[in-house]
Amino acid sequence: MRFSLTVVALFATLSMGNYAGAQDKEKVKGDEADETAQAFKKIAELGPGVHAIQTDKRGTITSFVVVGQSRVSTTLGKAKGMEVARERARTAVSGEFVKWLKEKVSVRQRSETETVMMIEGSDEALKESGKSVEKDSKVIDSFSDGIVRGLQVLHLDVSDKDKTYTLVMGWDAKTSKATKKVGDDLKDDAKPDGEKGTKGDGTSKAREKIDDKTVTSDDAKKFLPKRK
Repeated sequence: MRFSLTVVALFATLSMGNYAGAQDKEKVKGDEADETAQAFKKIAELGPGVHAIQTDKRGTITSFVVVGQSRVSTTLGKAKGMEVARERARTAVSGEFVKWLKEKVSVRQRSETETVMMIEGSDEALKESGKSVEKDSKVIDSFSDGIVRGLQVLHLDVSDKDKTYTLVMGWDAKTSKATKKVGDDLKDDAKPDGEKGTKGDGTSKAREKIDDKTVTSDDAKKFLPKRK
């Protein structure tokens, strides 16, 4: 009898230990997600442009994030306003990326199939005289088209107070997938709660309240600089 009670007590102790361990892991995971969300909220607050650029030892760019922002107008209804703001924010992201590419980056051909981005004036750009370093607008535009298509949504922030739709998108050399969570939220923006955009006179609809929203992708963490 004592043996049976001892076994039961030991099993209960192990079970409680496993449960506590699982809770601790979930808490750590939750804390990391909160830290990532806060970090991306700060990046969004920096405003339009390219941020969090990461490179390898040779100066090759491995990842970066781009912030694009648009005003939200509810003159034609909240649903239509969010849809237009979302598309304009995406366009703004593309515009900020191309502007940065033309001003700060060297596009270089390493082989017939590999084109890479280098920080302007990096050591490798000086050493590799045998490789082509391009700054022609046509080359930049052609290259940027492919990169823009590879950008993934990492964070969005909608503010009723500022009437802004801020979108943070990222690119990394390994080309990861955007999370379903953010993708679904972006789809929801087009038709929130089944509402349809309607024509208005620019008065009452213009003052319609926008739902504040902040969503961060699970993929966002890897776009942040590693802690030393």
